[in-house]
Amino acid sequence: MINKVAMLMVLVAGCYDDDCPCNYFANVGTFLVDPDAETPNGVRVDTGGHKVDLAALDRRLDAMEACILETAKGIEESEWKNWQCLRDPGEGLRRDCLVVKVVDPVFPKCSSWQFIGVPAPGDLCRAKGLEPTAKCPCLWRSGVVDDWTVVVPPAMYIWDAGRVMTSCNDIWRSPFAKCLAS
Repeated sequence: MINKVAMLMVLVAGCYDDDCPCNYFANVGTFLVDPDAETPNGVRVDTGGHKVDLAALDRRLDAMEACILETAKGIEESEWKNWQCLRDPGEGLRRDCLVVKVVDPVFPKCSSWQFIGVPAPGDLCRAKGLEPTAKCPCLWRSGVVDDWTVVVPPAMYIWDAGRVMTSCNDIWRSPFAKCLAS
């Protein structure tokens, strides 16, 4: 009985791999993840049947990581805790832990952006000056599930890889936000 309870607690927390540190991010949804490709630098990718330039993905992750590592120099723990970071953001990306899941894009009538088809809290859209409507719902452009899986549309919005890399849940209010455009 104890093993079942412990397993349930691990599944609820979303952290299931002792080798990859927990981030405890809220899951944006439920996705079947079955990697069928790997980048040259070892990032597993579930292409979802979409064409993915694996080398370009590596280059973007490398650029993001270089920026984060440079930005993290000299930032004290007392500072990075302000952005809800669980560990030193300057540790770098664990490519053996990261998985990128590509899903079919959703295109609301009001936007040219690709979305992952999961509703986002309306307050997040309002904070950007967008009022959610039935024709233009508030949706996630990318997200994280199970601590280390970044869910993206084919446009490869990999911003959430920065959250995973730094362990900072509030990365958009941190100095690392500038690195997410990579």
